[in-house]
Amino acid sequence: RMLVSSFSSAKKVLSWYDLLFLEDSYMKWAVYFLMFIRRCDRETCADICAKLELPPRHRAIFCRERFEADKTLYWLRQNLPVKNSILYRKLSGYRTEVLLYMMAATRPEKVKKSISQYVTQLRQVETSVKGKDLKKMGLEPGPIYREVLEAVLDAKLNGLLRTRDDEIIFARSYISQ
Repeated sequence: RMLVSSFSSAKKVLSWYDLLFLEDSYMKWAVYFLMFIRRCDRETCADICAKLELPPRHRAIFCRERFEADKTLYWLRQNLPVKNSILYRKLSGYRTEVLLYMMAATRPEKVKKSISQYVTQLRQVETSVKGKDLKKMGLEPGPIYREVLEAVLDAKLNGLLRTRDDEIIFARSYISQ
């Protein structure tokens, strides 16, 4: 019974995702497999992957990323609502299969909604300001570039910046601080 409800939960999420028509190929079977092993501890997961002779890239999903994802789900349950920029930072490391597993594996609607918001909107957000713009502003290349570009992205994710001009003004004032 437990497994049937796990699989139907996964099926719902996969149908939803496929209807978005994103140009993103992903492994459907991996989402079902994640639901299948979600109650297993690390050792059992490793044993199953070894017995099935899964390649290392799949083992990484089932034996490592899944456990990180479960921690993130717990964190989301405790901390939502959060700013978009924080949601982005929490979820941006995960591949599609793991994000869909997270949606299927979680009960609270607010958690499902926040992950779906990341998948449908936040994941695609990029800044139009790039390193070459920072160079034009007279900034020496280095770790500061990443810091400034992340600050611009955070502000954009949080709805504070609309246009390229907004981004440039924001970057300038961030640098001058």
